[in-house]
Amino acid sequence: MKKSAYQQREDEVKILINEAKIRNNLTDEGLAKKIGMPLGTLRNRKVHPGRYRLDDIWLLEQLAGRRLVGGDCGDQGIG
Repeated sequence: MKKSAYQQREDEVKILINEAKIRNNLTDEGLAKKIGMPLGTLRNRKVHPGRYRLDDIWLLEQLAGRRLVGGDCGDQGIG
């Protein structure tokens, strides 16, 4: 069954989080500290990525070294 656009975007955010962690050799704890977010909040938002705020997404983009791409935005990213 095909994923909804919302689910596809959530998957993209999950990938972005993992790329940010790998590129910077961070654990969940390290990433939470780096972006100024409590660990519990980070873990909750990893499960529900649609709850991230734009400023959090922008920080993750910087750490991952790429822009978030998905949905109708094509390769232009979001924004």
